[in-house]
Amino acid sequence: MRDLSRRLMGQFFRLYLGVTLFGVSIITLDNVYIEGSTIQELRQYNFGALFAQAISGVSIFQIFTFLRLRIVRRYFQQIQEHAVVSAVWQRLSRFPSEVFWAMLIFGFIASLLYHILEAVMTGASLRANLRELAQAVLFEQTLSLILAILFYTLIRQLLRPYILALPSERMWEFPRTTFLTYLTISFTSLMLITILSPSLYVLRMISSELPVNPWVMFSVAGSTLAFGLFLFLLLAWQFQDELRLLIQGLLSLLEGDGVWLNRRMPIISQDEVGQLGVAFNQLQDHISQDYLVVQREMQLAYQVQQKLLPPSSDQIGEYQIAAICQPTKEVGGDLYDIVRLKEDQFAVIAGDVSGHGMPAALVMSAVLVLFRTEVHRGGSASEVLRRLNHAVVETLQGDMFVTLGIGIFDQCKSTLEYASAGHVAPYLLRGGQVTPILCSSLPLGINKDEAYLQVLIPIHPADRFVLYTDGVIEAMNENGEMLGFPGFERYLSDLNSTASVQDQIDSLVKELPWGRGNHKDDRTIIMVEHQQAEVLPESKRDAG
Repeated sequence: MRDLSRRLMGQFFRLYLGVTLFGVSIITLDNVYIEGSTIQELRQYNFGALFAQAISGVSIFQIFTFLRLRIVRRYFQQIQEHAVVSAVWQRLSRFPSEVFWAMLIFGFIASLLYHILEAVMTGASLRANLRELAQAVLFEQTLSLILAILFYTLIRQLLRPYILALPSERMWEFPRTTFLTYLTISFTSLMLITILSPSLYVLRMISSELPVNPWVMFSVAGSTLAFGLFLFLLLAWQFQDELRLLIQGLLSLLEGDGVWLNRRMPIISQDEVGQLGVAFNQLQDHISQDYLVVQREMQLAYQVQQKLLPPSSDQIGEYQIAAICQPTKEVGGDLYDIVRLKEDQFAVIAGDVSGHGMPAALVMSAVLVLFRTEVHRGGSASEVLRRLNHAVVETLQGDMFVTLGIGIFDQCKSTLEYASAGHVAPYLLRGGQVTPILCSSLPLGINKDEAYLQVLIPIHPADRFVLYTDGVIEAMNENGEMLGFPGFERYLSDLNSTASVQDQIDSLVKELPWGRGNHKDDRTIIMVEHQQAEVLPESKRDAG
């Protein structure tokens, strides 16, 4: 922090010295090309006084800066640790305008003292040389205006990183100004400079009874116009840069970037951009508080949703089951279930509710409860879907829909009865082959009278049944390419069939892509494997 204070004063010294030397260069060029003086004459009569004025000007402004930025220096030196940040911010934001007016006042006083001292030393009468005096004063005040607007623009740029280094504070109690003020000051100053510079040249030529050189006049006008445009564009760029920072913050909030919820927008000025930043910070405070409340509610909803889902692994007779359900947000619309039924039967389902977030999670919870009720009433897979569809249509009334795949396993018959309500086709893995089970109808919640088809599949030892949601196949890799059915089938064929079902699920989740940014979707995978019956040891077989 102490280094910041020393660096700040060093930067101001270099800025004052550079701008002052720029002013000396303008005076020298004017004397040589407009007045017709030689370098030898200037060295003999003008350079001494000119550099004395330059050194005194730099010294005065450096002392002025040292005093006016006292609270800023003490803050960065950590001498005044409890300095009010708002006071430091106000001093930094107002300082460019203070230097602007200080330069105009200094230029007027310095010009006045110079000509009085010149008259005293030469014994000349100010009244007798009134026209030449007026022209000289007008030129000097034009030069002061040039240096003032240059100071104003460059100091705004110099102080920007120091304002950004301040801790974010509530700045809206500060007196407000308008960017129109800065714009008016800058535009008026630059317009006066552009008009006065060539006008002064013409007046000098007329008063000296010399011809006006159009090339010199256009050179003076062109150079001042280029200088004015440069400063005006620099000021506009500063304003645009502040706006760009605000737009970046707003877009980040719209995209759900959590970083910006705890990051305050720095207030660089008291104009409209600063006021917009204040409004942004106030809005951010409200959003942050609401976000924390919603986040706590979503975490609670996630816990409830996880309790509704069955364990991720199970063993029912000779069937080993493993599942995983990954929502993109705290809660999601994907679901799965494993339900033990009577007479050596059990059912597995995987489903996907349209939409994301809390609405989909609420529907998912309702569908789970409805399914458990209907599946225990008995009936085939298609009958369970038919009854479930009636309940979903009455509940959702067409606002949302649910895709669902249900498989009912019969351990005695070694069969799988499968029916689908608009769900992606599951796979049967047998003997190294990956075969889709094609059987589907409309999703739940669309047509109350929908008839659901079903298929009956014999299940052999070592067969694996894979049920999943569309978030798996619609995921994109780093190149923006969708995985698709062929890609998922390749992953399934590469699975180690000798590994446990849980290890196979974990391997899939590790290898599969899962979208990019906002293109992620909930994904669920459930795998059921018919394991070989264990061969009992000879002693136990004899004992049986």
